[in-house]
Formats: sequence, C-alpha cells, structure tokens
Amino acid sequence: MNKTYFISDLHLDPSRPHLYKLFHEFIDKIKGDAEALYILGDLFEFWIGDDIIDLPIGKPYLPIIEQLRSLSDSGTKIYFIQGNRDFLIGQKFMDRIGGVLLPDEIVIDLYGTPALIMHGDTLCTDDKGYQLMRKIFRLWIVQKIYLSMSPEKRDKKASEIRSKTSKQTKQKNYNILDVNQQVVEKALVSRGVSLLIHGHTHRPAEHEFMLDGMSEKRIVLGDWGEDVSWLEFTEISQELYY
Repeated sequence: MNKTYFISDLHLDPSRPHLYKLFHEFIDKIKGDAEALYILGDLFEFWIGDDIIDLPIGKPYLPIIEQLRSLSDSGTKIYFIQGNRDFLIGQKFMDRIGGVLLPDEIVIDLYGTPALIMHGDTLCTDDKGYQLMRKIFRLWIVQKIYLSMSPEKRDKKASEIRSKTSKQTKQKNYNILDVNQQVVEKALVSRGVSLLIHGHTHRPAEHEFMLDGMSEKRIVLGDWGEDVSWLEFTEISQELYY
C-alpha cells in the first residue's frame, strides 16, 4: 500500500543526540514503505547556509544528510518546505539529499484528496512581532549580508537570535502564538481545498470545522522531543502520531 509521511519541527541539533537517534530510527522505519516524505520546515534547530555542508562546522549535520540521501536512493520522494529556523536551506542541500524544495505553501494531491501544505508560521498573524521579524529575515538583502559573514560568525549570531526569540516567546500570550482561524479559512477558500496540513505551533491535533456548509480539516504536526511525531497518509486512511 502506498504511504505518504509528513514531519515537521524536529529541531535537530548536535547538542541533542537523542533526536538524531530518533530520526535515524524513523527513517529506517519508513524506508521501503514510504512513497513520499514531506518535511514541513524546522528540520534543524537552525541552518546557517548550504555552504557549511562541506566545511568542518557542517560535519555534525552530515549524518542527517546521508540518512535522507539513503531514503531518496531507496525510492522515496523527499519534499521540503522551509521553516522559520531553516529558511536558508537551498538547492545545494536539496541536491545532496535528492529532494525537491517546495514554495512556502502548495496544494498537493494525496491519493485523490487535494491538500494545502505549509510550515504554518504565516497563519500566526496575531503575533505581530514575529511576522515583522519573518518579513525582515526573508529579505534578500538581509540574507545576502548574513551569508557574507564567516560561518563561525553566522553560527554565533544564530545562537544569539535563537536565545532572544526563545525568551520573547515565553513572555507572549499562549493564544497569540497559535494560528488565526480567519486566516486559516481564507487560505482554504483561496486554494479551493478542504484539507490543510502544517506544523510550527507544536500543538499536534486534528481540527474539524464547517465552512460555508462544507466540512474542513486542519491537521497540525507535532514537534519532536522525547518521542517522534508524524502524519501517515494512505489511500484509505490517515493517522497522526504524537
């Protein structure tokens, strides 16, 4: 039976080796079974540019790259959407893993069911501060300046930003950090679909609601911590594990 898997928000980092172990176990589990794997952002805790892959600073990430490549070589199609932590992942990374880089949001065909997929951060419009930061970080000139720094300086800057944003997030209202329902509905209507799959919020769940007399569903992928989280989709069923 054909199976398609979705994962998001793994936040893989050399300082958390248990996540590497969980990732390797997950890839081994789906190899030979998965028709496709969609990674909906934040595969890494942060990514400072594809040029580090062949440098000493990038060596800790090679096991992940090699594992994904082995999955691709086994026949599984790998698709990737950039998250807020790894938006600098580009074509070089994709070439190394044998994957395809997708736009921020796209409609795919899931065995006859059209589904809108994305990382999910663009749905959290109530968090004005984050949206402004996202807009700035996505400017080509900002990225060009950042990538002109040495890998060591980039790594230090990324750690500083991560520490600062983590403190700010803890001070924000819980509801502000979640998606805006009106934005969700607008996205579904504009794309003409009834299924949305995303990550980012770290609040795994399946939300069903009515919109213009139609039944809609929003599936939120879970983040990885002590255990793994994934969505398994087949021609006849779907199951969210977290």
